[in-house]
Amino acid sequence: MAGETLRLCAFVMCAIHASSGFNIDTQFPVIKEGKTKGSFFGFSVALHKQTGKIKQHLLLVGAPQEKAQPSLSKFNINQTGAVYSCPITTARDDCRTMDLITPPQSTEMVEGMWLGVTVASQKNGGRVLACGHRYVKILLGAEEQQRMVGKCYVRGNDLSYDPSDYWQSDTYELCDFNYDQNLEGMCNMGISGGMTESDVYFGAPGSFVWQGNVHMKCRDTDLDFEGDADEKSFRKLGEDRLNIYIGYSVLEDTKLLHRSEYTVVTGAPRDGFRGSVIMAQKTDRDLTLHPLNISGEQIGSYFGSSLAVTDLNNDDWNDLIVGAPFYFDRYNEEGGAVYIYMNENGSFRENASVVLKGRKGSGFGFAVAAVGDVNQDGFQDFAVGAPFQDSGKVYIWMGDKRGITKEPSQVIEGKSLVTGGFQTFGYSLNGGMDVDGNDYPDIVVGSLDDHVALLRARPVIHLSKIFTVEPKIVIPSQCVVNSCIKVKVCFSYILSNGNKAFKKDIPVRYTVDADHNRRGARVRFLDNKQSTFTGVLSFSAPTCKELELSVITPVLDKLQPIVFTLNVSLDEQKTTAQQTLQNLDAFPVLSGQQTLTDKTEINFHKECGADNRCSSNLQLRATFADENYVPFPGQMMEFNSNIKKLVMMVEVTNVADSVREAEDAHQAKLNVTIPHTLKYSGVRSQSGFDVECTADDAVLCDLGNPFKSDQKASLIFIFETSGITLYTELIDSQLQLSTFSEQKELLPVPVTLKVKNTILSSFSLERPVVDTSFSGNVVGESAMRSISDVGSPVEFVFHV
Repeated sequence: MAGETLRLCAFVMCAIHASSGFNIDTQFPVIKEGKTKGSFFGFSVALHKQTGKIKQHLLLVGAPQEKAQPSLSKFNINQTGAVYSCPITTARDDCRTMDLITPPQSTEMVEGMWLGVTVASQKNGGRVLACGHRYVKILLGAEEQQRMVGKCYVRGNDLSYDPSDYWQSDTYELCDFNYDQNLEGMCNMGISGGMTESDVYFGAPGSFVWQGNVHMKCRDTDLDFEGDADEKSFRKLGEDRLNIYIGYSVLEDTKLLHRSEYTVVTGAPRDGFRGSVIMAQKTDRDLTLHPLNISGEQIGSYFGSSLAVTDLNNDDWNDLIVGAPFYFDRYNEEGGAVYIYMNENGSFRENASVVLKGRKGSGFGFAVAAVGDVNQDGFQDFAVGAPFQDSGKVYIWMGDKRGITKEPSQVIEGKSLVTGGFQTFGYSLNGGMDVDGNDYPDIVVGSLDDHVALLRARPVIHLSKIFTVEPKIVIPSQCVVNSCIKVKVCFSYILSNGNKAFKKDIPVRYTVDADHNRRGARVRFLDNKQSTFTGVLSFSAPTCKELELSVITPVLDKLQPIVFTLNVSLDEQKTTAQQTLQNLDAFPVLSGQQTLTDKTEINFHKECGADNRCSSNLQLRATFADENYVPFPGQMMEFNSNIKKLVMMVEVTNVADSVREAEDAHQAKLNVTIPHTLKYSGVRSQSGFDVECTADDAVLCDLGNPFKSDQKASLIFIFETSGITLYTELIDSQLQLSTFSEQKELLPVPVTLKVKNTILSSFSLERPVVDTSFSGNVVGESAMRSISDVGSPVEFVFHV
């Protein structure tokens, strides 16, 4: 609520006594400092162009808590507020006070009038406006009464006072101070305001018991005599519209409800407690409310406290931008909102086309401003201040024919601009004027910590690129020693604003990456023996650069193309401290509407027809056989202990059939799983060429790169049978072919062998000849009574 307190103090609290566009530069900001700490130098800001004898651009800065001019001290006046004019220089302390306040009459009080609460310019060659909404008129009589009606001043293009100019000599105290707050005795006129080529308009939120009002002085600029000015304002609307603060913000522009007629737009941030935006048309006598009434969505959000209009989608109708800085969403930790209402041929829908949300407690939307076509893409842009997010931030959104995106084009942080950083950076905003002569409009940002920053726009470059690689088909055998690949990059540029006279040398950093995203590159640049080359070209006219590459042999992958990528960026120039304002022509940015990466590719020569695309027809047959290469009948093996080895015979072919053609199979491989009951022993090729295989959990064999059309390969995989047991019933393996060539449905091929165990019996004596002796009495069988009666034992050892 700190932001609300500061702004509301301007007329409520004090009446009781009666803050990652992408081309906005942050490296060379123009910083101006107030003369008095706590003066709120930066409370309001505006850009102004002088076109008289002295031709220059100025920053207009309001400091509503500034001390009074020394000439007023004799009247016992200490604090009036002030308006400063600041030249576009590197000096921070060269702002000068405008001489606006004359010695007060007995019927007026300028002490604490908050001069500078509003500053505005008619832009190129126009006048300037400054207001102090707490200016007081004194009614003398039996009882002195004070009326806080506010007062504004108009000065000439050179900021001086010319009494012959009716705009300046006119009196801008438009509230009737003869009545109390029930009418306009507390109107606080000037808390908002502005100027067109024919009108001066002011917000007066205190009128009619804080119903609020908008006052205008209108002149017919088509007439030679501009002395007569018509005053227009709202009337009292009714008892149900009290305390809604009409005039808290106000602007006037065409192409809102009618293309050529002006429409007044004003915010009433307390209307229905949710806030609203009210539109009105000028009639002969007053301002007539338009039936359209756009309301806020959340109580207390202060919807309508800030306003801006600009044509965001280039349809020749101005769109409406409304701030609601006290909006909050506790669940999503959002704080502050900005509502975008797209104009539909002079009408607006009640619901916003886009709603932008800020961070919790940021005051996002406290200030909104149309800032012109910052990047010169043909669409108007706008800025949003979030003065209470960290040190304060300003968000830039770019207009587009498709509308506004949720994400900003650029976010500028106050703490990044000056030593120690800003506080409440983004409290006020103004833009839409080019102050440094590069045809790109700039932005001035105010704060409450007595600093303002002019942020200038850098030129935007549309970079044209030509990126070619030749030849399109490479024969590796011809590229081993000398280069045979040539890369050509060409660059030219134009400014986004179409200025053909711009001929600055622009340094472009480019990187060419060959064989992009491959683990092992197949080519390399001759200049650095690497697969990536980076260079810088500085040019003001179209320029080209050629690079040469050679092939790294042997080339394993001839099937996949060699992809080349080109990445570009502008090479940031080094800067040194200088006393004069840095020319931003030397620091352009690349357009955000173009790609910074280009790709192209070339291919290796392959025997694959006119399209250089290889379609293979790999097939295989496999069978188990004994060690004499005799297949087991019916793939049934009668296993016995005499079988020590067995083999798997595999035949791979790449031969065309009636369905598929058979072009080269690049990086053809065969993967064979090893049965858990067998031990891999080796592989033999019976094809007349060697095949390299490696074994781990499986056997992986390179069949050739490429495995050519009509080629056949016969392989013998040898296994030891040491893992077969009486419980082994089946031996199985999976064979999988693969290739980088085009071939669908290369499915695993299962190979199985049934096992039938056969036991071979044998009987033998360990010692066929046994030496023994016979002795004792011979006893018949029937007379034997014990084992010892049989005689001496004879021992035999049998093996079964």
